Parts: sequence; C-alpha cells; structure tokens
Amino acid sequence: MNSLNKITPLRFQKCIRKPIEAYLFIDPLCKDCWAIEPIIQKLMLEYGKYFTLRHILTGKIQPNTSHKWNKPANIRFVWEKSVPKYKFACEKTINIKHSPSPYTASIAIKAAELQGRKAGSKFLRKFQEALFLKQTEEIEEELLLKCAQKSGIDLEEFQKDIHSASATKAFQCDLKFSTEMHITEIPSLVFFHANSDEEGVKISGIYSYDVYVQVLKDIIKKELNPEPLPNFDSFLRMYDFFSTQEIAIIYSISYAEAERELKKLMLRGRVIPIPTDTEIYWRYLP
Repeated sequence: MNSLNKITPLRFQKCIRKPIEAYLFIDPLCKDCWAIEPIIQKLMLEYGKYFTLRHILTGKIQPNTSHKWNKPANIRFVWEKSVPKYKFACEKTINIKHSPSPYTASIAIKAAELQGRKAGSKFLRKFQEALFLKQTEEIEEELLLKCAQKSGIDLEEFQKDIHSASATKAFQCDLKFSTEMHITEIPSLVFFHANSDEEGVKISGIYSYDVYVQVLKDIIKKELNPEPLPNFDSFLRMYDFFSTQEIAIIYSISYAEAERELKKLMLRGRVIPIPTDTEIYWRYLP
C-alpha cells in the first residue's frame, strides 16, 4: 500500500543553495525502484533548480544473508485517495545466477558515488538496465565493471573503491538513515526544506507526477516555474538508452505518440530499437 506521512528532518548536508533536499530510498534490485525513474527524470528536468536529489540504498542487507524487507506501515494518507501506479515494463524474472547480491550491488553503487553523485546515478542507471532488461550474461564482477565502463567513470578508481572501507561506510550510513527515517516501503521519496526546521514529507510507493510537483509547491509555499523540457533529440543524447514508455511519461504524451516520434527518429538514423520480451527500448546513435 502506498502511504504519505510527515517525518522529522535529518540532514546530510548543511550548506545547500537549492531550497529543497530530496532523498530517494531504493533497493537496486527492486523493479518498482526502476519504474519510478521516468517520474524522477521528469521532475529533475522541470523542477531540478528547486531541489537536490540523493539516492539512498536501503534494506536489512548483510553479506551472505537473505534480503528481507519489513512490512509497509499502516499509515493514513495525507491525500484522501491515492493514484494508480505507472505501469513500466521490465523482465518478469531476474537471472540470479548472473546477478550481484544485494550487498555487492549496493557497495558497487556507493563506490561509483565516490566519484561524484552524478557518476553514481549514471552507474545505477546502467546497472538497472543490465539487470532488468537481461542485456548481459556476465558474471558478477564482469557485470559491475561493464556497467562502470558504460557510465563513463574511472575504472581503476572504481575497482579500488569497491573494496574500500569508504564504500562500505557510505552504505552503512544509508542503512542508518533509512532506519531513522522509518522507511518501510520502497521506493520512498523524502523532501525537506533546506532552510527550515519544519517536518519533511515522505511519499512511499509510486504516485502520479502531479503529486510530487504539489509536494514541492507545498514545501516552498509558492508557485514554481518549470523549465521547458528539452526537445527529443537533446533528451535522447542525454540519456542514451530509454523505453517508449519513459518518453510517454516524461513528455506527457500517449504511448502511441511516443512510438510514432521515435520511429521518425529511427528513419533518420538517430535511434535503433532494442526489443525485449515486454517493451521496446531505443538506443541513441550520436
């Protein structure tokens, strides 16, 4: 069940120019955490000037143990009704034989983040693509290195950091923060006003895009001016690999309209289709 509730602020950073701090609590092996990405991308493109975003890896994960989640808390809604989840296609099963353990995947993401928050986000994206779309048959270490290479981070640094105390400590900080924020459902998105001691707002689960925009407005207490979305060509150049459904969500158009525009770009030699069992993905050709 989705839930929204108020929680007490806790800060990682003190000097932030943007008025809102946002923390996205995820499990890198969770399909719903993959499904929320187009909504987050759209929010960053239109309202990124108002908030910073940090991915927090959560869960009761220890090496060589099973991965278990607490049951979602029974919390009343801030809004009277919830909005149905976006449907986002991915493979129904994960090839566990070739997939890193939750612990190893989390440490790898933290190692990538040591090269910068954007580097970590790019690595996470490439990792989820490989995991949920079955684009690879590499074993654990080969998969992580391939994702690191595709995300453009320094491979030598990544290989050192993945075995470092710094990556392990960063992951432990995420787990501690998740506990303090009472995260019981993933994905969860928590917003704080950076210059206020008011309570933050936690959104558990996946809601319609308008809900997230309204939360930003409620926290800042004024109307927000969205940035215009980039044209298709600019967006595709930025993200490199995407699905028809992602385009439909980000540009608020129908699936058929998104598919039609992408086919036009295919005829121009700008993208190529990558079919999967559940969805058609597209790769940008520079």
